Amino acid sequence: MAWPDLADIRLRVRDQLNEDTASFYTDNQIDRWINDGERDIAIKGLCLESIQSLTTVASTRTVTVSCIKPLHVEYKPGSGTRLGLIKINPLQLGRLDISVSTPQYWFQWGNKIGIEPKPGTTTYNLDVYTAIGPTVLLSGTTDEPQIPAEFQHLIVDYAVYRGLIRARKFSGASIIYSDYIKTLQEIRMGVITKYNNIQDDLKIPDIVVIGGES
Repeated sequence: MAWPDLADIRLRVRDQLNEDTASFYTDNQIDRWINDGERDIAIKGLCLESIQSLTTVASTRTVTVSCIKPLHVEYKPGSGTRLGLIKINPLQLGRLDISVSTPQYWFQWGNKIGIEPKPGTTTYNLDVYTAIGPTVLLSGTTDEPQIPAEFQHLIVDYAVYRGLIRARKFSGASIIYSDYIKTLQEIRMGVITKYNNIQDDLKIPDIVVIGGES
C-alpha cells in the first residue's frame, strides 16, 4: 500500500483520535475532513500549480482566469522570445513609461488578469502560471492526494483538528491547528516559494484561538 492513500490517511487520523473503528467518527466524516484538508493546504500553501493558456480580448484590458491565485504571466508572441510580464499595482496604470503596444505588465483584479498596456484590436496569447485546488476528491481507498509529498502529512493534522472540534475538545484543536499553520508556513517558504515576495504576501494570517474546551 502506497503512502499516503486514503485508507492509510484515515487510519492515521483514527490513531490520533483514539478510535480504531467507526463509532463517534464515521468514515464518511473523516474522508470529508481529509478532502477539506487537502484543499485547505492547496489554498494556503499555493502548492498545486498549473499553466493556463489564455488569449486577450480585443480592446479589453482583462481576461478571466480560474485559479486560487495567479503567480506569473508570460506573453507568447507569434515568433521570437517569450516575455515574462512584470507584476504591478492597478494604481500604477497610466503612470508607467510604455513605448510599445505589446503586453509588458500584469495585475490581478478578482478572478481576472489585467494587462498593461491595454490591448487594442490585436489579441495576445498568454501563459498564466497559477496555484489551483485539487481537481479530484479522494473517495476510493487507494486514491492518493494531489498536493506535493512535502505537504501530505499535514492532511492528517487538519483532519484530527476537525475531529477534535466535533468532540468539543477545543483546546486540543487550537494547539493542533496552530502547529498545522506553522508547519505549513515553513514548508511553503522553504520548499515551494520561487519568487521574491513581500512578507505580507508570504504570511498565512489565520492562526486562530478557539474558545475554551467544554
